[in-house]
Amino acid sequence: MSGATVEIDALNAELGIADRLRFTKGRGGFTMIEIENAFATATITPYGGQVLHYRPKGAADDLLFVSGRAHFTPGKENKGGIPICWPWFGPDPAGQGRLIHGFIRCLPWRLSACAELEDGATRIRLRVADDDATRALCPCAFELGVEILVGSTLSVSLTTCNRGQDPLRITQGLHTYFNVGDARRIRVLGLEGCRYIDKARGAGDAPIVQDGAIRVGAEVNRIYEKAPARLAIEDPVLGRRLRIDTRHSRTCVVWNPWVEVCREMEDLGDEDYRRFICVETVNTASEVIEIPPGQAAHIGAEYRVESL
Repeated sequence: MSGATVEIDALNAELGIADRLRFTKGRGGFTMIEIENAFATATITPYGGQVLHYRPKGAADDLLFVSGRAHFTPGKENKGGIPICWPWFGPDPAGQGRLIHGFIRCLPWRLSACAELEDGATRIRLRVADDDATRALCPCAFELGVEILVGSTLSVSLTTCNRGQDPLRITQGLHTYFNVGDARRIRVLGLEGCRYIDKARGAGDAPIVQDGAIRVGAEVNRIYEKAPARLAIEDPVLGRRLRIDTRHSRTCVVWNPWVEVCREMEDLGDEDYRRFICVETVNTASEVIEIPPGQAAHIGAEYRVESL
């Protein structure tokens, strides 16, 4: 019996829930947490604390997009699902060539709890803390916890605890890839009248005001500030509306790479730009979070699938 099989068997014996939650080996040999309850099915990997799939019972399509070319290789990010960006969102703020969107999505997290709740939903908690490897990248003492609730909705909450002696300044985000029937036909609602920074058109930091719903007909890479807590994606091809309710976030990033950028990315297929839109719950740009020593900060989102 291989070591991987022994590990999976031990996890199932200790933390599995009969007919509800089991551990498997997935792509790249990564450990997967497979959930099937009365409300939905879902897949989570402790690598990066990342949700990969969520589908309500009776739904024809997954909430989330995962690239068929995603790496599933240690030390690299996995394109799709809900990657966690931390302790910075976007390029390395120090210009030292460190990973875009931080390093936490490329680390193994420790599973701390699996539970079936009274209403039949499933709760997963994972944690990761600083060590010698992380301190070489970012000299800070921290503990992160992610709580994932799989029920009639999908909820993801990230908590940062500052375990150091100095204030901890971070930007962060839930970089959610939503599965859509055709990105060219969707509408992103809720950001009408918001000011945004257009990173795709080289407009610098001069803000632009959003006129009407967001539609995709070219590369979209926008940082919306003072964003409302409730957003939606209308998808006429899949016949559904995706509701996004955010917590402790006033910044939203909307991203679609479009044709040329998509073809340049080794972990996306040439036509994948049509299959997803990222509407991201973040703290970035002017929304920098400062956490005093011994204190904690939170960010989160809840996702709901509705019929049109």
